Amino acid sequence: MSDVTTQAQDLFGTLDEYLINLADGLAQAQQELGQLSAAGAPGRQFTYYVPKLEFELRMDLKVETVTRTSGTGVSAKVLKMKPVRVVDTAQTQTSAGIVSVIRGSFVAVPANEGLPATLLEAGMEKDTAGRPVVVARVRNAAGEPVVGLEVEFNLDRAGTQRLSGRAPLAATDVSLAVVSTDAAGEARTSLRLANGELAKTLVVTVDAGPRMAVVAYEVRP
Repeated sequence: MSDVTTQAQDLFGTLDEYLINLADGLAQAQQELGQLSAAGAPGRQFTYYVPKLEFELRMDLKVETVTRTSGTGVSAKVLKMKPVRVVDTAQTQTSAGIVSVIRGSFVAVPANEGLPATLLEAGMEKDTAGRPVVVARVRNAAGEPVVGLEVEFNLDRAGTQRLSGRAPLAATDVSLAVVSTDAAGEARTSLRLANGELAKTLVVTVDAGPRMAVVAYEVRP
């Protein structure tokens, strides 16, 4: 097979691949535009975004009927987006070429459904019994608490090992992995320490919607 034929085959792919590449290109263009700004009236600054991207794909498709001579002789029609170059002697192939035109558009929508951006703060506290508690506070950009949002707490064992030089014991973990924020926009979980825990610093990750925070707890004897 020549290099030209190989390159031509590489141009073919699935529809998903084409759309993902288009979306990645659009995201990169939007990122570049987001870094540009123009000064406006005092206290205002304009930013740019791509409101809409229309596209048209012209693809050479192949409808292929494949009949397997081995076994029960099953026949099937398959839609492919690249030509078949290797002929299997155990198959008989009948194909018809189709040129397909697909049109579509990507439309910009407000981030976070138009709501203010979500902000996350996380830290460590102690309960009345002196046990460590991981606290997550979720607010929006307007300062209002976000109620009913699931917050995920995880003990980062690999991060703990990198930071402390040893992995935490199996019994060391968070008491609740998923907690919904209350009326104050807070979610809490206790950090359960195993007897004889030797890791000096435990790393806990906190995920709330699109935001993530990392909390480190120093273990003291």
